[in-house]
Amino acid sequence: MSPSRPTSFRPNALPRVLALGLSASLSLLTLPGHAQRVIVPSSNSGVQTTGGPSSESGQFLGDLAAPAPDTAASPGKPGDAPPPAADTAWPPAPREPVSADGCSKPLTGSGTTYHVGPGQTLTELTDVPWLSLRAGDVVNIYHRTEPYRTKIGLRAQGTADAPVVIHGVTDAKCNRPVLSGQNAVTARDAAAAGFFSKQYSESLGLIFIYKSRDQAWGSRPKHIRIENLKITGAHKDHRYTAQDGSTGTFSGGAAGIYAIVVEDLAVENCEITRNGNGIFVNSKSEDEASRNVFIRHNRIWDNGNVGSWFEHNLYVQTARALYEGNYIGQLVPGAKGSSMKDRSSATVVRYNHIVAAARAIDLVEIEGGVKQILKDPLYPQAWVYGNLIVNDFRNPGHASVKLIHWGGDNDERYFRQGTLHFYNNTVLHNSTQAQAWYMALFDMPTAQQKVDARSNLFINQGTTQMRIGHEAGTIEFNGSNWISRDWAEAAPTSSVKVAVKGKLPSQPAAGLGPDLRPRPGAAGTDLADSPADLPPVGYQFAEPAGIVKRPVAGRGPDLGAFELK
Repeated sequence: MSPSRPTSFRPNALPRVLALGLSASLSLLTLPGHAQRVIVPSSNSGVQTTGGPSSESGQFLGDLAAPAPDTAASPGKPGDAPPPAADTAWPPAPREPVSADGCSKPLTGSGTTYHVGPGQTLTELTDVPWLSLRAGDVVNIYHRTEPYRTKIGLRAQGTADAPVVIHGVTDAKCNRPVLSGQNAVTARDAAAAGFFSKQYSESLGLIFIYKSRDQAWGSRPKHIRIENLKITGAHKDHRYTAQDGSTGTFSGGAAGIYAIVVEDLAVENCEITRNGNGIFVNSKSEDEASRNVFIRHNRIWDNGNVGSWFEHNLYVQTARALYEGNYIGQLVPGAKGSSMKDRSSATVVRYNHIVAAARAIDLVEIEGGVKQILKDPLYPQAWVYGNLIVNDFRNPGHASVKLIHWGGDNDERYFRQGTLHFYNNTVLHNSTQAQAWYMALFDMPTAQQKVDARSNLFINQGTTQMRIGHEAGTIEFNGSNWISRDWAEAAPTSSVKVAVKGKLPSQPAAGLGPDLRPRPGAAGTDLADSPADLPPVGYQFAEPAGIVKRPVAGRGPDLGAFELK
């Protein structure tokens, strides 16, 4: 039986939370009947703190039921979970970094706390009982001069109240501990248990997330936080010691963090670089569909393989994904993948600094039509707002002639046939016509995709022609936007439809400073609108990664990703 087609997009059927004007001070959202007091590890101290349920609690998915307990699952027949409800709270409220300088101290979990590093109880990551971690456990990894070289298997099942936390402890200069795949050895517990499959999984990642073979079919790791680490070296050029003692080589698609299936994964304040994929999260079938992935305040760059289109800094397919406050850079020079690629439902990309590779943002269909993603009522939509997006052909990596990809790239049956809400972004392009005759802001495959653009700055600093669309789809300019002069709708042979329904002034220069923040007299000052049916723009990106509250100076908010100081 073939999977159902996506729910059609209905402009008036947005989830109620999108019209609430959420307070920026909130760190979580709860549904009626879910309020509770819990104990969670503090993010900057060694003591426990009280608070509400984790914002990665899964409550945003409403009636998308949790996987059946291991004892109740039967091989080949996991529970047929319904899709998320249309009126559940999404997206979660923004969350500022715990530490503005990136420094981190040890945590104390509500379960067992492990300390690893120089002078600690455990000196190497190989000694941690990774496969035995339970809800509330914390692994503190202390900075040292040499990288930790251990391949880790995770199958832990935390809870919303007590996640499993893999936590880096920085040195006095805020340097993160480094986990490297180069010459890594397999953790002792994974080797003893035969956790990896030599044929299918051993070469896939440095931190590998999946169930064990002795766990019931349909179970999955859940409620895992990975934070304050530098993760590198899971790359096809590097070798490792396998669980049987032989020498292995990472596959081309290996990732620093590789999840076959996971529920409620948060990756925060990490540097992820020089892997095949930076982070890879899969939904490979209806039995193994991931959900709730949160990527916050990281620096993710220089991943990929030279000459290959298939690896990216981020490659995620899950029921609901959020990317917030990240610096997402180019791939290694010569790699042809995207800065970020996402095949999720209800994707939210907000307050990031994204430097374009072959694509800056690549939002396409779920592979195989996995129904837990496909039937999410918000599957046909995505929200991209408050981002700085830079496409500069002077950079060493591969830059883009088709910047934002929306809708699909392989199987038209599962294309995301709805609206990309694109607002309060600053988009900068720079190239000569010798480098690229044209560049297209938006690339959509059919007439079923639409971009609703408002409150953006589209800046062309080179001589390349800036086109609005490329192949098909509709782009509507609503409210106010600003665009550099001499733009074109699309190529004469395309079926792109461009509708200017609001103000679209053009000037020779946008009036931004070298940091791409507005200066007095900048274009778009006080012109942004804030429709009630869209998540509000209350923050902006802060270097080197993270977010800060966005002030409003003057009569109203400014166009673009940043407010005039």
